[in-house]
Amino acid sequence: KWTHYFWEFLMLFLAVFCGFLAENKREHMVEHQRAKVYAANLYEELKKDTTGINRTIQDIKIATGKLDSFCLLGTEKTSRNVTNGMLYYYASYTTLINLYASENTTIEQLKGSGNLRLMGNTVSQLINVYEKKLNGLENDYDLTKPEFAKIEELYFKIFDGYAIQILLREGPARVRDSVNSMPPIRDAVFKMNTPLINEDPAMMKEFIGWLHFESQIYRHHSTNFLIPLKQTATELIALLKKEYHLK
Repeated sequence: KWTHYFWEFLMLFLAVFCGFLAENKREHMVEHQRAKVYAANLYEELKKDTTGINRTIQDIKIATGKLDSFCLLGTEKTSRNVTNGMLYYYASYTTLINLYASENTTIEQLKGSGNLRLMGNTVSQLINVYEKKLNGLENDYDLTKPEFAKIEELYFKIFDGYAIQILLREGPARVRDSVNSMPPIRDAVFKMNTPLINEDPAMMKEFIGWLHFESQIYRHHSTNFLIPLKQTATELIALLKKEYHLK
């Protein structure tokens, strides 16, 4: 009878449909678990990023202050009784700052594998904003590399690299300090009068001009890239924590 065929068709249809629903649900659960793993990894990387950004911003504040001091002392060396040791000390901050680099391997994995869609629209959009700001910072670093190369070239034409290592005990990294805390080595270096390689006033004037420019570049990086990048990272951390119940 036709009813027999109808019920067979209906049972077969229901079996296939239920199987489809079960498979769809299973795939959804798998994708959710995968997204949660990505979210947890990204969450940890963003926390490292914010720490690195904070450190770079602080380094910029310290280094630009020292470079400004060098520009002032170098310009008024005679009237202020400036020793070469003072110039060596402050000039060492010319090469102190390391450019910021992100721990964004998870974002690269999400983009490369096409799994960014797993994170949902809100999270995906904020990830794209964060990546765009990172790319902007990296592009700006690339644009300023020739200027930094010129500054370093002048630096080593004026200052004795070997003397820098001796005076500052393992180089500029040794003199890293906070705004209100000066290392004991500074006072000792100030009293020294180690000769400069080149005493040409014109070259010193050129170097001071480039250092003014370097300070402006560092402040530009901080204000226009690093601080907004930190804000986006903080927003993304809060969003991941909320959406995926991370701790």
